[in-house]
Amino acid sequence: MIAACRELGALDAVQALAPAGVAAHCVSPAFRAGAFYPASATVQPARLALGLRDRLRGRGVELFESTPVRALRDTPAGVEARTPRGTVRARAAILAIGGAATARRGPLRNRMTITSSHIVLTEPVPDLLEEIGWSGGECITDCRTMLHYFRTTPDGRIVFGLGGGRISLGGRLRGRVELDPAVVARAAERLHAYFPGTADRRITHAWGGPIDVSPTHLPVVVPLAGGRAFTAAGYTGNGVGPSHMVGRTLAALALDRNDEYSRLPLVDPSPQRVPPEPFHWLGGSAIHAGIMAKEQAEGEGRSPSKIAAALARIPELIGFHIGR
Repeated sequence: MIAACRELGALDAVQALAPAGVAAHCVSPAFRAGAFYPASATVQPARLALGLRDRLRGRGVELFESTPVRALRDTPAGVEARTPRGTVRARAAILAIGGAATARRGPLRNRMTITSSHIVLTEPVPDLLEEIGWSGGECITDCRTMLHYFRTTPDGRIVFGLGGGRISLGGRLRGRVELDPAVVARAAERLHAYFPGTADRRITHAWGGPIDVSPTHLPVVVPLAGGRAFTAAGYTGNGVGPSHMVGRTLAALALDRNDEYSRLPLVDPSPQRVPPEPFHWLGGSAIHAGIMAKEQAEGEGRSPSKIAAALARIPELIGFHIGR
């Protein structure tokens, strides 16, 4: 990342940290070195979404939440969305349905992989935060492919997240991506490894959600059949930042604007397909297990097994990018 900032001429945006520099922000036996972004900030996604909703309502936009769309079809004048209580007609439509776009009949079922990310939340531990020097409110992530991410809360808790939950067969969610006990247990285990002082502290909450992953690890904007409806997916757990840019792109396409946003390379790129089921699930699960085993071994200072190393290399060999 430091090399990328140097290439972009923004080297002052990041500070390389030796072990002592990392410890000045937060002490953990898992940390070896780091990079600090002094101008960065965190965003609470739910507050952002609710704030945007309030702004839209303030501008006279009508919102009909919790209204399921049973069907979306083309018409001579545009598109038609059918709901249980009526029909909505418009010149264009945008489907912001995330992981649901990869379901069995979804428009992106052959272009995305669905996995999950889970979080565990501790009871308030202000004494522990004081002990390890984590008092600056820093949000921290590591550099694993199946990354860990964590931050503190105003009342002194630790929020610890684990990316890379189990791959969903055929894009079916079935509630497991919202709460998978096995992934929650793994997240708690990693929390205790990163912060041993949490071993005797309670975990009060745990939750998760679907992550739609594209083969390029970048979001894509795709016109659907007929060309008057558009969808976006593939944020790969990084949706808060790109959503503003992708929102402008979707608006430009829906309004037939031929501008810089509608011409971005992420608009209708050459499709990179994922294998059909069950090969997608079988292969993806094997690769996932290999990456997890490889990174676990490396984190413990061991050499990964040949099988784990070979499985972890497969995405690169077939042109899929899953690193960060």
